[in-house]
Amino acid sequence: MSKIVLEVKDEDLLRFGEAKMREEIEHTLKWLKIKGLLKSISSAVSKLKVDYKKEVQMIKKDAWKEYKKDLPL
Repeated sequence: MSKIVLEVKDEDLLRFGEAKMREEIEHTLKWLKIKGLLKSISSAVSKLKVDYKKEVQMIKKDAWKEYKKDLPL
């Protein structure tokens, strides 16, 4: 594991506090990790040969059939 060293003014540290700074950095790093995961998922999905319009149409058709079963006719 490597370290990243940031130069921070003393007044900034006093204003935010070390704990708050650490919390913000960890929060940002988590979002960057999620962003990377989403990019890899998006890339993998784009490589699939799936006709999404057809899939959505089939799901809608099945949902409509299921909905009609409960209708009092």
